Amino acid sequence: MAGRKQGSGSTVTDVIVPAARGHYERLVSLAADVRDDADDSVHQMRVSARRLRSLLGTYRDAFPPDATVTARSELRWLGSVLGKARDAEVLAARFCELIDAQPADLVVGSVHQRLVGTQEDLYRAAHADAVDEFARPRYAALCALLEEVTSGREAAPVDLTLRSGLDKAYRQLRKAAKKVRALRHEDGADLGPALHRVRKRAKKLRYAAEAVAAAEPSAADLGSAAKALQSMLGDHQDGVLARDWIIDAVAQARIDDEDTFTYGLLYAAEEARAARTTSELPRLVKAIKKAHRTLDLRT
Repeated sequence: MAGRKQGSGSTVTDVIVPAARGHYERLVSLAADVRDDADDSVHQMRVSARRLRSLLGTYRDAFPPDATVTARSELRWLGSVLGKARDAEVLAARFCELIDAQPADLVVGSVHQRLVGTQEDLYRAAHADAVDEFARPRYAALCALLEEVTSGREAAPVDLTLRSGLDKAYRQLRKAAKKVRALRHEDGADLGPALHRVRKRAKKLRYAAEAVAAAEPSAADLGSAAKALQSMLGDHQDGVLARDWIIDAVAQARIDDEDTFTYGLLYAAEEARAARTTSELPRLVKAIKKAHRTLDLRT
């Protein structure tokens, strides 16, 4: 039986509310790093926003109801603002790595500028927009709202347990994974939306499990298993975006009468990578099922 930290609280009020408060405080502190364009700061602030939004949803009854609905909506907005810069940052690095992996004599034309250079330009513009948002009333209002929501003044219902939140998130993930499994047997089915749903459910389960694990160590394996699935599907989603950008770059290269061979090479490499990652889905879902089964939390 997995042990528990001696003296740790094991209620939603003791564990989840302080975790939410910590994400809020980290989010606010990271704004300065984003303004300075510190390395990985956009990503870290976006993650803090996502973690907080997720906990406010999974354990919503532990927080002020009306304010929490608004806070989650505004955190989604903040995530989208930061997401534009983060997506460009990720794609620039991905394209750079992808191009560097090809034989030098097969990289022809303006491939690097059209792919890497374009994303770097988009990052700079999106980063500037995000910094501008920090100086506007909407961001200040969100911070004030999060200060209220995470204050701990709302009493959590006695029947709201750490286990109940994890179980709900787990059931949602299993349902989404079963949908993907069913679609695999349908000719021509578009798995993209279903895989994206699995990724969101894995993220929700991961963030809840990681918060719970601070007091209940048996949840750590569940968090790690959910993280592995989320990471795999995140890579898959980045690949979808990369292939779309490659297709757009091909169209522009043709207009400019440039050789498009290298783009085809890169597209094929991305397709192969996608096939490798998605083949891992059943194994990763099975690992989550095993970790959930061995949870040692009081109901």
